[in-house]
Amino acid sequence: MMRKVSFFPVIAVCLVAPAVGGEPAGLTDVHAHVRPVLRHIAPNRPVMVQFLLENAGEKSVTLSVPDLSPEIPSPEAGLPLIHVFSGGAETSGVTVTTKTGRAWDRPVGFHRAKRAPILVLAPHSVVGITVDLREFFPSLRGKGRFHVKWAPYAGAVASDEVVIDVEPRKQVEITVDQGKMVIDLFYDDAPAHVANFLDLASSGFYTGKTFHRSIPGFMIQGGCPYGDGTGIRPDGKRVPDELNDHPHDKGSVSMALLDDDPNSASCQFFIAGSRVKEWDDEYTVFGHLVGDASYETLEKLMKIPVDDQGRPTQTIYMRTVRVVDAPSPRAYPNP
Repeated sequence: MMRKVSFFPVIAVCLVAPAVGGEPAGLTDVHAHVRPVLRHIAPNRPVMVQFLLENAGEKSVTLSVPDLSPEIPSPEAGLPLIHVFSGGAETSGVTVTTKTGRAWDRPVGFHRAKRAPILVLAPHSVVGITVDLREFFPSLRGKGRFHVKWAPYAGAVASDEVVIDVEPRKQVEITVDQGKMVIDLFYDDAPAHVANFLDLASSGFYTGKTFHRSIPGFMIQGGCPYGDGTGIRPDGKRVPDELNDHPHDKGSVSMALLDDDPNSASCQFFIAGSRVKEWDDEYTVFGHLVGDASYETLEKLMKIPVDDQGRPTQTIYMRTVRVVDAPSPRAYPNP
């Protein structure tokens, strides 16, 4: 079976005949980066991680794997896998740990050759490879929070640590008298907002609350503990903004904010009823309605009359708000 490995597409590498071996030197301007393609992944799904080397300097840098004989590289461009696992004889250089202290640093099924191609990294360039880490660290197939760090070339360079959560993805289901709305969550683009919303929803905080404000055709807002738009979480927790590329269009879900405070997200949220471009740089979108029934319910709520203060003339109760498992694969057509 072939390993699920793909080359990172943005590269600028100069390949030359090697000098006689030796460990990498002069790596002051070389930086190692680890970038998960997704930071929240369902169990038994690919854990795709990018390993990138950046030369921020003005001169080319020659990279060779310590303790291995160098050889002329093939014409294939990209970061060779043996360079990823170039920590040395005692460790691969890639370390996966859990919060309980368990650690793995030897990739399963990876056989270290006696020779390795050298790499000459051009000035101001990046080379990388994307790897499914499950193939080498089977612990990532199960649930848990995993910390990944990379220290290639016998630790001559080192990346920052990244966190990958492997657990079933969740959605939030809101039941009102007019029907149900299911919210799919953007774990990777607004992780703090998603965690905050799931915390409130799973604790039962939202059940019995109301959608207290509406701008027919534009949005409905709810989640205030007092039902009038003045309340925050009982514990006072606030969430800093996580502005992202998700637009405020029909069905998008964002947290409400205090005026002039982008870091004041708490418990109140709103669901957009149409495209409102000016909200894109103001509020964090952390989820989106999915399924025809959700949009049908939103349309019904949008049609409820409001008074001069934007309060619905008919009280809109959130009868139940519960956390449910998201189906897999996650693919929903938007209307």
